[in-house]
Amino acid sequence: LSAREVELMQPVTLRLWVYTAGEVRDALQYVPAVPPGFAGEVATAVSRSGKGWMHRFDMQLRPIAPGEQKIAPFRITHGGETVTTQELTVQVASVLGAGQDAATAEAPAAPFPPQPRRWPWIAGLGALLLVLMVVWWLRRRPKRRRALPVEVPPEPHVVALRALERLRQGPRATPEEVEVFYVQVSQVVRNYLEARFGLHAPLRSTEEFLAEVERGDALTTAHRQGLRVFLQQCDLVKFARLLPGSDVHEQSLRSAEQFVQETRADAAPRPALEMSAGGSR
Repeated sequence: LSAREVELMQPVTLRLWVYTAGEVRDALQYVPAVPPGFAGEVATAVSRSGKGWMHRFDMQLRPIAPGEQKIAPFRITHGGETVTTQELTVQVASVLGAGQDAATAEAPAAPFPPQPRRWPWIAGLGALLLVLMVVWWLRRRPKRRRALPVEVPPEPHVVALRALERLRQGPRATPEEVEVFYVQVSQVVRNYLEARFGLHAPLRSTEEFLAEVERGDALTTAHRQGLRVFLQQCDLVKFARLLPGSDVHEQSLRSAEQFVQETRADAAPRPALEMSAGGSR
């Protein structure tokens, strides 16, 4: 749940992860419903994870009533087993102030004052229009158009390296922060590959994206192998709750930076790196 305290109709995101074992991708016949007291929609996504499938449900919710709103536990049954999530509570604040009365807020305004006489304004506008026409007539020669500055977007490798440097300064003290870190590191590499080589990476699962990489010739064999290991190890942190140490975090950043440097458009060919992103518990 992205927030525990929101205002009325303010969006809040509820994300639900469900892992199912087996080879059948759509074996889980379950889609959560929007909880009572909220309006919104549910988006689903399925990706390969180890020997099973990871199902993600993103609920974009907007509370429609003020006060404490409870989200009942979700019950999921699959393969004869049932799991239940915990109950969640969202405190919804009214858009009115804490001491403001709703009747006062909706009271009509004071009556409109009488309309002023319009002819002075009409006369003034006519005089102004006449002056503008005289000025235009005196300066009717066309002016040179000033060239607008053209903003050149930064190269894909510049964008990626800046993003990785920002991640280096970010927090990685808790398991949740480590998971977010590896999600963002892998996303930076995916965005770079899409901008640099036209590979449609950000919205695909790791296996779908790697299959497209293998079909093309944008990367060398060594780079493709290193990229596969790197993204799969990132998935272990995201989905299998693998928790590497801080030294492995820095090694992952260096591997991503080296991959970007070696595949940038102006880089001379050189031996590919051995990318690494994971670690031990």
